[in-house]
Amino acid sequence: MKIKKINSKLEKYLVKKNLVSKWKKTKKLLETNLSHPSLNFEKIILNRTVLYSFRLDKKYRGICIFKKNTLEILMFTNHYQ
Repeated sequence: MKIKKINSKLEKYLVKKNLVSKWKKTKKLLETNLSHPSLNFEKIILNRTVLYSFRLDKKYRGICIFKKNTLEILMFTNHYQ
């Protein structure tokens, strides 16, 4: 799976929350095995829009979409807020 480069705002969020190394590990798993248990990769349907959620760690999630066999990361979020 190909992953589109994340924008600078998302990069800053990862640095601020100290998630850069977790993102690198997660990115490798997304590229090679979407069904890996630690990703908890799930489909979300919201008003006819299909999004996907994946786990960075127990607290943080990523939200993405598929575009022509490429994952585009839309946001990272605190799962419990």
